[in-house]
Formats: sequence, C-alpha cells, structure tokens
Amino acid sequence: MSELAPSRRSRRNRATTRETDGDLVVPITLPHLVVRVDADDQISVTLDGAPVTGEPVGRHALGGLIDEVLRRRKVPVRVEIVEHSGTTYTDVLTPPVPEPDPELASETAGMTAQDPRLPVLFEAVGEGFVPGEDVALAVIIRHSSSDGYGRVRHVIEDRELQGGGSEVLLFGRISGTTHIVGGLG
Repeated sequence: MSELAPSRRSRRNRATTRETDGDLVVPITLPHLVVRVDADDQISVTLDGAPVTGEPVGRHALGGLIDEVLRRRKVPVRVEIVEHSGTTYTDVLTPPVPEPDPELASETAGMTAQDPRLPVLFEAVGEGFVPGEDVALAVIIRHSSSDGYGRVRHVIEDRELQGGGSEVLLFGRISGTTHIVGGLG
C-alpha cells in the first residue's frame, strides 16, 4: 500500500462522521476535548491534541467552548476536565438537537387536528372523590389518583373513544362517586 493512499480503515473512519438523515452517527474514535484548569482558575482547551484556545481563558467560557465544539463536530465528544488539584472529570457529551428545517416547519404548520399524526385530546373532569383514591375512566382505559381536594383530571385521545362515543364514565373505586361526562366528540 502506498503511503499516499489512505488505508481502508481510515476511509471507513471518515465515512462514519458524515451527516446522515438526522441520525446521530458516532465515530469509531470519539473526539477528545481536554480542559486543564490552572491555579488562577484559567482554562486551556485542546481538541485531539490541537489547541482550541490560543492562551488560557476564564473558566466562565467553558460552557460556550464545549457547545461550540459539539455544534461544529456534530458527533459525541469525550470531554475530560483536569482540575489544578489533579482531580479529573470525564464525560461523553452529545451535540444539541439541530434547529428544525424551515421547510419542514412550514409543512407542520399546516397540519390540522384531523391529521392522523396528531391526536385530538378531550378532558373529563369530576369532583367529590376521596382524596388520593383511584378513579376509573370507562371503558376502563386507565386509572389515576385524585388530588388532595378529591378532584381528578383525565386527558383522552379521540381514538380512545370507541365507536366515536361522546360520553365517558368516571368511577371512584373507594367512594363509589360516579360522573358521566358527555359532549366529548
């Protein structure tokens, strides 16, 4: 193999860091960010051995520096902070979620409640339950506990109302308090 031609392994390493369809791709070897804190609480930062800051900067700049490295690299980064006392903290940080694509945002802005991807929610509310008691929502979809005043709140998706029904039953398991809540659909 020629010295000028990259090995098959190095081509594979480069291929794993390219951007994909929004998936987070983790390279074989994580970039290594080392932060060294001196006695004056100034930091020196290197990324894979290359200096990120020309000279030491205040510790207050650490968050911004790490954020900038994560945004530029777009892959997880191993961060190691070495305090002046010798204490070392190590973590792997992932880049922030990218800003939404303006084209995609305009598509979702036109979605209506009838869009099958977005659920339509209804609320069933009742009072007179024993504080803390389990309250059933019929057809028994779920249970929840009432608050300290004996009130309960359930949120129901339209698809949970079988057969397009517009009434639900709230039933207190201890008190026997029953409410029929209508007009939901």
